[in-house]
This record gives sequence, C-alpha cells and structure tokens, in this order.
Amino acid sequence: MVHRRISGQPLQHLDAIAEIMRDRHPSIVVRKSAQVGLSEACVNLALWAADTGYAGRGNVLFLMPTQNVMDDFAQARFDRALQESPYLRGRLQPEPPRRKGADSKRLKHLGAGYIYLRGTDSRRQLASVDADLVILDEFDQMADGIRELAHKRLASSRNGRMVIASTPRMPEAGIDALYRHSDQRQYFLPCPGCGLEQALEWETNVDLDRTIVVCRECRAPMNVLAKGQWIAQAPGNSAIHGYQLSRLYSPWVNIPEMISASQSTTPSGMQEFRNSDLGLPFVPPGGGLTVDDLDSCRDGYELGEYRGQPCWAGVDVGLCLHAVIREATDGQRPARLWFAGELAKWEELSPLLARYNVQGCMIDAHPEGHKAIEFQNSAGIWVWRAYYDRHEQVLELEQDRMLFHMNRTLALDNTFQRFRDHYLTLPTSARDLGGRVKMGLGDYYRQVLAPQRTMDRDAQGNWVARWVEHSRPDHYAHAELYCLMAETAAAQMRVNVIVTFKDLERLGHFDGYREARGISPF
Repeated sequence: MVHRRISGQPLQHLDAIAEIMRDRHPSIVVRKSAQVGLSEACVNLALWAADTGYAGRGNVLFLMPTQNVMDDFAQARFDRALQESPYLRGRLQPEPPRRKGADSKRLKHLGAGYIYLRGTDSRRQLASVDADLVILDEFDQMADGIRELAHKRLASSRNGRMVIASTPRMPEAGIDALYRHSDQRQYFLPCPGCGLEQALEWETNVDLDRTIVVCRECRAPMNVLAKGQWIAQAPGNSAIHGYQLSRLYSPWVNIPEMISASQSTTPSGMQEFRNSDLGLPFVPPGGGLTVDDLDSCRDGYELGEYRGQPCWAGVDVGLCLHAVIREATDGQRPARLWFAGELAKWEELSPLLARYNVQGCMIDAHPEGHKAIEFQNSAGIWVWRAYYDRHEQVLELEQDRMLFHMNRTLALDNTFQRFRDHYLTLPTSARDLGGRVKMGLGDYYRQVLAPQRTMDRDAQGNWVARWVEHSRPDHYAHAELYCLMAETAAAQMRVNVIVTFKDLERLGHFDGYREARGISPF
C-alpha cells in the first residue's frame, strides 16, 4: 500500500480489508458482496508476495474463472498498478525498456518472485506452477475440484497460503460452504453514540426512512470508517479463517440504491440484492417454523414443575454449549421441554445431565471433536456424537464408536414436523427461554425460527431442498434435533434395526417400534 497509486493518489483500503490481508493463516476464505475493494486488495497481496520473495520464493498463483476474464483483469488491475507506481516499475524484471515476456498478461516477474495469472477453465495451466501463495477470486464461478487442485500447487512451499474470495450464490455450496466450515469472523464496529460494538446487518442497521446506516440500539448514525475488530463466531473451526464482508461497510455505498434493490419482487432481483449487495447466499422465502407454530406448542406447564422424570438431551457446540433436555415419554404423551440454556464450559454438562436424570445425550461431533470424545468417554451414560454426512435417507448408528450419521435436511424436516405435530411441547414461558429477550422473544425462539427450508439448484442443475439460516444463530434448533435423535439412537440400539426417515414418519418416531416389541423407553 505504501507504493501503490491510483490516479496519482495513495491507495486506501478499509481497515477491515487490510486486516484480512495481514492475516498469515494458511487458509483464508472471504464471503463478500461485490465492489467492496477485495479484488484490489488481493492484487496488492500478490504484488507484495512477489516483490518481497514471500516464503523464500515469492511465487504467486492468481486464479479467476476463465482465462479471458483473467487477461482483462490483468490488464485493468495489474498493468495499471505497475504503470502508476514508480517503485513497482523499477521492481519489474527485466527493467524497462528491455522487458519482454515476463511483462505479459499471464506472467509478471516482480522483485524476487513471479505472479502467474491463470484462468481455471484450463487445468493444464495450473499443473506446472509451484506456488507460495494461491489466490482464487470469484470462486463460486469455478468448476468443482479447483480448490483441491490449486492447493496441491503449495506442496513445495515452506509457508504456503491460500486466499479464496467470492460473492456467494447457492447456500451451503462454494464460498458459503467454506465459510460455514470456518471460524466465521464478522467485523464489529463501535457505535459513536452508545458505544455498542456490532456487526452490520441489513434488517437491523439500515434506517429506510433516513437512508443511512445506524446503530441497532440507539439508532445513531454509524461511522463505517471507525476502527473495528474481527470476532470469530465459531472459534473452534480454526482450520479456516473465514470473513464475511457486505457493502454496508463501504464508505462509498449508495444506501438509497440498496434500498431500491431490496424491494425487488422478482427471484433474479432478490438474488442479486442478497448476493451482490449483502454478500449472502440467496434463499427464497418460506419453509421454516413460525412464532405461531412455537406458541401453539406451549402446554400449560412451567420449568419449575420438573420432578425427576427420565430425559433425553441434545447439545450443539459453538462459542458455548447450547443444551436442550426433554422428557422421555412412552409414546402416549408429548415430550416436554425441561431445560434450554447455554453452558460456558464442558465441565458444566455432566452435572446438568445428572440433575435432569438424562438417560442418553447426543452432541455435535464438530467443531470441538476432542472435547466431544472426552465427554463421551467420561459421561457414564449413553452419549452419541452426531454427523451430518448422509445424502440418503438411512440413519446409521455405529454402535461400537457411538457415532450417529444422518442427512441434515431430512433430520431438520423431521424435527420441525414434530413441533408442528405438537410432540415437542414447550412451557408457558417459552418466549423467554434462552434469555436476551428482544421484541418479546428470547434466544431460544429466535434460533429455532432461524432455519428456513428452500429449494435450489445444485451444480448439476437439479432441484434440491436445503435448510439455511440467513447467517443467524441456530444452535437451539440443532440441539432440539440432537435431542430427538438421541431417542432414535437409543431405540435403534435396543431393537437393532436399520432405520430410515420414512420409518419415523410412518411409525411416529420410535413409538411404533416400542409398542410392537414391548420395549420400555427408559
């Protein structure tokens, strides 16, 4: 940045983007909106790595979806950067006017290193490059397998790094899938009025009448140039550093234009707004539970009425543990909720399960895999670790390792249908569950309502169902799922049968199996 110029002026980046570029983690993904300056920052990173001989060689492989797109990009961005900076022109090898092939569209010899500018439409062009830094720009427009192929180009580097950036398209695919597997960092800005640090969101931080970005609490105008900080929302997923960046953070954003785009009623218009303006995958409306659905599950009891009945538990793992505990029933009456709350430490979980006479517990196998195994080995009750890794309808239990495999979409379908059937009931004060009550709803309601069911096309063009949560927390929804599946896993162990989601639908969960075989639920 010290040596870059645009129209004679020093290049400036947002602090949020500059911090991403300074991150030395070997695997970085950025889920972003269009036109926020990230591509220019990646150009800077490539120039720096080559000029300084990063990792001893300074070899950079910069990838875009096609070679034609890359050639245009190289001329508009890289060539301009070199032309406008006396320092960079002097570092170009060989120096002008003698430079020839190295100053081509597809290869730059700068300082100690080389920058290879390639399109991913020809895999053969990637195979011959040994890189120290790989940058994939507009990843969602690339073919399957490019990330894995590009990663192999780092094999000979002593400190290889990969940066992947893209505007998302399909939920749970491409950059969105990588971000979900990352530590999910969001940029928190301080309010100049009340001091509250917050990540900017369209629904809570945009004043439609004043057409400005405001604090979600005091409604004072936000200063997007203020110094903020990236905070990981899933710090246990440390294998990938993930960043979410929307156009709301840009000081050059046109809020009236964004408001107009947000009011589009066509699928293509709605998709363009969410993808290009907010940097989020597009999810058509519909499919999830409603406040009325949950309210109708309130069953006229209170949590203080618990009297030691046997229970099942489900635990979702994130920044803390979100636990749900429900009564184990005989199939003739609904499963009452007796506990829904957060635990700061794993050590708090065993006493909680003992207090509620929990017979079996299912926990998220990720992201704290070693902690989950430690708890499983020491709990003294049945504990299953849950994996969302099945595409077919079968629910598979590995009894020897107490692992439970399931299809995520079908498992959520089953869980939410059990709410609609009033099998999963709630206390009268359910709207306050989870605390942090806002606009009459606590965290429990908000997180169970977060997932929405949608239909979208996969890479082959086939329509598939997906549950997505619009980047909102959904821990209690998954804790409820695990709690319900704990009952399923226990019954599967007792009767030793292969189970499918169709069985659950036909027999009303495992009540039919229990009744047919005379098995106690406890």
